[in-house]
Amino acid sequence: MRFPRFLLLLCCTWLPCLAVDHWAYVPPLEVRPAEGAHPVDALLGIARKQAGIRPAKLAEPRRWVERAAYTLTGLPASEDHLVRIEAKPDEVTWRAIIDEMLANPAYGERWARHWMDVARYADTRGYNFDQDNRYPYAYTYRDWLIRAFNDDLPYGQFVKLQIAADHLTDRADHPDLAALGFLTVGPRSGHVETIDDRVDVVTRGFLSSTVSCARCHDHKTDPISTEDYYSIYSIFENTDEPDDKPLIGKPQDEAAHASFLEELAKLEATDLAERQAIVDQVRTPETSAVYLELAWLAFDGKWDSPEISSESFKRGRYRLKAVEKWSEFLQITALGDQAAPRLRQWQEEMAASDDGGRKSLSLALATEWAQAEGDNDLAKLAHDTRCPLSHDADRIRSFMDQEDNNRQRARAGALAKLQIEHPGSPPRAMSLRDREEWSPARVFRRGNPGDAGEPFEREWLSFLGGGKFEEGKSPRLALAEKIADPANPMTARVIVNRVWAWHFGEALTEPGDFGPQQVEPPLRPLIDWLATRFTADGGSLKELHRLLLTSRAFRLAPDGPPSNLAKDEGNTYFWKWNRRRAEFEAMRDRLLATAGSLDTTTPGGRSVNLGDAAADRRRSVYAFVDRYELPSTFVSFDLPHPDHHSPKRIETTVPQQALFFLNSPLLLRQASKLADNPEFRGLPDHATRLTWLYQRLFNRKPTADEFEFALAWLQNADPADYLPRLGGAWEVRHAPDTGGPLGELQSFPVFDDNQWKTGPDLATAPIPWLSAAAGHDHAATGHALVLRWRAFGPGKVRMIGSVERTQNTGDTLAWDVVDKHGKILASAPLPAEAKTGIDGDGEWTAVIPGDTLDFILRAPNGHNSAGVKWDLKILGMEEDDSKPVEVGHFNRDFPRSDSSPAAPPPADPWADLIQMLWASNEFHYID
Repeated sequence: MRFPRFLLLLCCTWLPCLAVDHWAYVPPLEVRPAEGAHPVDALLGIARKQAGIRPAKLAEPRRWVERAAYTLTGLPASEDHLVRIEAKPDEVTWRAIIDEMLANPAYGERWARHWMDVARYADTRGYNFDQDNRYPYAYTYRDWLIRAFNDDLPYGQFVKLQIAADHLTDRADHPDLAALGFLTVGPRSGHVETIDDRVDVVTRGFLSSTVSCARCHDHKTDPISTEDYYSIYSIFENTDEPDDKPLIGKPQDEAAHASFLEELAKLEATDLAERQAIVDQVRTPETSAVYLELAWLAFDGKWDSPEISSESFKRGRYRLKAVEKWSEFLQITALGDQAAPRLRQWQEEMAASDDGGRKSLSLALATEWAQAEGDNDLAKLAHDTRCPLSHDADRIRSFMDQEDNNRQRARAGALAKLQIEHPGSPPRAMSLRDREEWSPARVFRRGNPGDAGEPFEREWLSFLGGGKFEEGKSPRLALAEKIADPANPMTARVIVNRVWAWHFGEALTEPGDFGPQQVEPPLRPLIDWLATRFTADGGSLKELHRLLLTSRAFRLAPDGPPSNLAKDEGNTYFWKWNRRRAEFEAMRDRLLATAGSLDTTTPGGRSVNLGDAAADRRRSVYAFVDRYELPSTFVSFDLPHPDHHSPKRIETTVPQQALFFLNSPLLLRQASKLADNPEFRGLPDHATRLTWLYQRLFNRKPTADEFEFALAWLQNADPADYLPRLGGAWEVRHAPDTGGPLGELQSFPVFDDNQWKTGPDLATAPIPWLSAAAGHDHAATGHALVLRWRAFGPGKVRMIGSVERTQNTGDTLAWDVVDKHGKILASAPLPAEAKTGIDGDGEWTAVIPGDTLDFILRAPNGHNSAGVKWDLKILGMEEDDSKPVEVGHFNRDFPRSDSSPAAPPPADPWADLIQMLWASNEFHYID
C-alpha cells in the first residue's frame, strides 16, 4: 500500500510537535517499590500481575554463578564459587561471590568490550591505501576503558572524560587523556564525515538519539532540528588532533625504550631533512629567482593552476603551491599604494623587460633578498608570515606537491610501523584539543558544506531544553557536562537499559533509539526507578550490577509456566531466564580458559592478531580490529562492524560457525594442547580421563549416557584415521658422484644470502660453485646436488615441475628423480639453454611416513656455465580415487635450516572428543 505524499508530509510535520512530551525526554517517574521485596522483583511483579503472567521458579544455585561469571567476567565459573554456592545457597554467599567477581580484573576486560561496540572501536582508520592505516595508540583507549570499569569510575565522569578529558585533567601526561579515544578511534573518510561520525557516536552512544539524521534537514520523526545537529557539529569542527600525541606512560623495558628512541630519532631526522630540503629549495637564490619569475608571470598573465603547473614543470622541480603563494604575496607587496619600494621597482623593471631580462632581474632580487639583514625592507618582508621565505620546516608542508606527499606518507607509514610494532614504544593518548580561534556554527543547507547558512549561536539540544552553553567555558566541555548532568532525563536511562541488556540478554526498551518512534515501554517504571537509583548511587556501575544480580529475576529458571507463552512469548516481562548463546569473545575466552592457555595476569597492552598462535594466551578484548578488512571469523560470529556505533549485537546461525569448530587452527591447537595436558595424560584409564575432561569443561561429571557413548567412541577409534595427513618437508644435501650409486649424503655447512653452499665465496669454496637457492642452483663436477622431499603421512605421490639451463653455452648436465629404493622414476640430460619437464611418466609412488623422493642434479661432463633454474612440486593423493593436490613446493617451502624437520605427531582421538565437547550447546549456551 502506498500512502499519499500529503499524508507523509503531514506525519513528518506533526510527529515532532507531539514529541516534546515523549517519555524519554521528561524526568523519570517517581516510583516507590513495595518494601520488603527486592525493588527489581517488586516492579516486575506489578507488571507481570497486570499481564496475567507468573514467574518461573529459581534455577539451581550453580546456574546463578555460571550466569554471573559469564555476564560479569566472560570466563567460566570457578570451582570454588560453585562449591560454595552449592554448599550454602543463601544471600550472604551469593553477594560475596558477586563482589569477588566484580573485584576480578577480568570484569573490566569484559565490560570494556561491551562499551567498545558502543564506541565503534577499531585499530585502523578504514579505507586508506596510500599510507599505513593503523592507529598506533588505539589500544590506550581500550586499556583506559578496562581501568575505568575496574575502578568503578562514576558514570558522569566516565561520560565527561570521553568527550573533554583535555579540559578535566591537570597535566599533559595524564592517563585519562586516553579517554578521548572515544572520539578519535572512529573511521576517517574525509573531514566532514569524521565530524559527523563524532556527532553520531556521542549522541547515540550516551543519549540513544539519532541526531545525525538532522544533518540535511530537520529530523522527520524526532524533535531534532538542523540547528541542533550543527550546534554539536561545530563543537567538533573546532578541534584538532595533535601530531605529537601526549605521552601517558613509559615502557617497563628500559633497553627496549632506548632502542625505540634511537630508531625514532633516525626517522625524525630523515623527515626533517626532507622538509628542510624543500625549505632550502624555496630559499636558495638560484631557485627562489625562478619562483619570483614564475609568480610575476602568473599574476601578470592571470594564469590558472594548470598553466602555473605546466610552466613550473618546464623549468624543473618547482612546486605549484609555492608559486601560487609567491604570486599572492607579490600582488600585496609589489603592486599598489602599499607596495615596498624595492619590489615596486622590480615589478616595473619586469614589466618593461624581455624573458632574458626577467630572469636576470629575478636572480638579482633573490640574491639581494638572501643577503638582506637588519632593518632592510627586504629582510623585514622575509619574516612576514605571508612570505614564502618565512616558511620553515614545519610550515613548508603547505608547499608540498604530490611527490612530496607520497614521500611524506611513506615516512609516516614507517613511523606508524615503529610505534605499533616496537616493544619499546611508549603509550600515547589519541587526544584532541580545541582550536584557539573558534569558527561560528552554521547550517550546511541540505548537508552541503559548500552551501553554509548564516552564523548562529551554539545551543544545547532543543528537545532536552535547549539554551546557550555556559559562557567562558569550552563548548565541548559544556556539552559533556550537559550530557552527564543528573538532571538530563536520558543519560541514566540509556546506560541502565544497556546494562540490563548485557545481563539479561534483552533490553528493557530498544537501546538504539529513544526517540518518539519508540512507544512507552511496558516496564517504564522499572527503567525510571533504575535510572533514579543509579543517579542516587553516584553513577556506580558496580552497585548497579549488585542490584541486578541479587534480584530473583536474574536467578530464574530458563523454563516457566507454559501458560505464559500465549501472553508473552517474547519474555517481555522477564518471567524466565533468557537462555542465550555466548558471543564470540566470551566463547573464545572460555575455550582458552578451559584449555589452560589463557593468561589473565597481564591486562592491557597492544592489540594482537587473533589468528596468530602467540595470541592464544590473550583475551579476545585485545584483538586487533581492522576496520577495512574485518577478519572473517569476526564476521561469521557477528562482531558489529566498527564503522558505526552498535547499540546491540545481532545473532546469526550460519555454517561458518560450525566449520570453525571443526577446522579452525585455534581449535586444533587448543584441543591438542588440552589432550597433551600432563595431568590428563597421567590419569590411569579412559574412565578417569573422561571424568576429568567433563569436570574441566563443564564443572560436572558426565552422565551415564554421556560416559557410555564417549567411551564406546574412543574404544572404536581406528588408529589409521589418526596418522598424519599426507605432506612433507624438503632437505638440501650433496654427495660424492662417481657415476654409480651416490656416496653418503652430506649437509651444506654454509647458509648465506638465502643460499646453501660449501663456503662463503662460491669460487673458492671447498666444493666450488656447488649451491642451491629457492629457485635456482649451480652444479659441480664430482658432486651431486640432492633436493630431498620426506613424507610425513601415507599416500601416493609424484614429483612434477621443470628444469632449465640459464646459459646458452656450457657442459651438459643430467638430472634424475629417485625413490627411497634408488629406483629412477624420471631422468634426462640437460644441455645448454635447454628446458625439460619433470613428470615421471605420470607414475605414482606409494609412500609412508619417512619415505623420500630425491631430485638429483649431476655434472658428469664438467660444470662450465652450470647454472640451473627449477620449479619442483610434489602432487599427492591420500586415496586412490581422491583428487591430486599439491603437498610440496620446493620454491615455496625452501628449507632455511640444516635440521631435518620433525614429522607432526599422529592425531589423537581425545583431541577430537575435546573439539566435540567444545562444539556442544552446553558449552555455548548460558542456561
